Amino acid sequence: MLRIASRARPGRRPRPRLLPTLALLLLDLAASGSLGLGGGGGGPAHGASPGQEAPVIQTSYGKLRGTRVNLVNEILGPVNQYLGVPYAAAPVGERRFQPPEPPASWQQTRNATRFAPVCPQNVQGVLLEVMLPVWFTSNAEVVASHLLEQSEDCLFLNVYVPTEDGTNAKKFTDDFSTNEGDEERDIRDEGPRPVMMYIHGGSYMEGTGNLFDGSVLASYGNVIVVTLNYRLGVLGFLSMNDPAAKGNYGLLDQIQALRWISENIIHFGGDPLRVTVFGSGAGASCVNLLTLSHHSEGNRWSNSSKGTKSSPTSCSLTQTKTKTKKKTDGKKLRG
Repeated sequence: MLRIASRARPGRRPRPRLLPTLALLLLDLAASGSLGLGGGGGGPAHGASPGQEAPVIQTSYGKLRGTRVNLVNEILGPVNQYLGVPYAAAPVGERRFQPPEPPASWQQTRNATRFAPVCPQNVQGVLLEVMLPVWFTSNAEVVASHLLEQSEDCLFLNVYVPTEDGTNAKKFTDDFSTNEGDEERDIRDEGPRPVMMYIHGGSYMEGTGNLFDGSVLASYGNVIVVTLNYRLGVLGFLSMNDPAAKGNYGLLDQIQALRWISENIIHFGGDPLRVTVFGSGAGASCVNLLTLSHHSEGNRWSNSSKGTKSSPTSCSLTQTKTKTKKKTDGKKLRG
């Protein structure tokens, strides 16, 4: 599903294929601290040792200054993190219960080195324990540190950009690569990188993209990883069958984030024509809903493949897409 079909450069062995399950596992392990990257607070994102400043990025709305983080693993190279980047205007006041609008521009270089506040949600009681994986609930204090700072002004995303291989990356690739021939793309080829946008779960009521560190996935897969916040609960999904509260604003937030990626990811070295959306739990359901939304029509990212974690609402669509791809002999699908 996340296969990138191309040809490898002569004389260079490709890295193992990045499967959807592996992508989710890398995010989950990084978030839980199992890869030695655990931490909490405002940022940088779980990184073991923040290094020098990342290059300043000029976006369509202004300049961003991030942080370069060195990962505690010999096969993973440093990652540039740009945290708390606004992708929409604050949904407050007259914008509450309204579709998201593009963010306002800024004149000075914006400091993108800390997480932004998360969307309003419950942080105590049974709901949190039921909707989060066991490795999160067993580290409730770490999880809570990412959920305490809440605000309705919460439409921000985080961008993780790989920079270079780790010191032992070549040895690891040679030892564990199972690809043969030249059918697979060498994901270390130069040029714009593929982009993966992760939608967090939480039954549409809980969660934040801040909990999921995209650094490991970005470095290992040589992809740009984007995580985001979207409106939750009443503010995100209340529908009153009235024009004043049509509902599904959380889904519209996700579509706005994809529009932001289409416009700005090229400035981070990403390819706006190769955007993959994936998620877990309710986030996986959101992926499927986005493919059905008429708001996706006419957008460059609407034809991208969407990887979803297995769930009752996502298995059917995922299996259908897999069968269709086999019939096309690996040719790119068109919507």
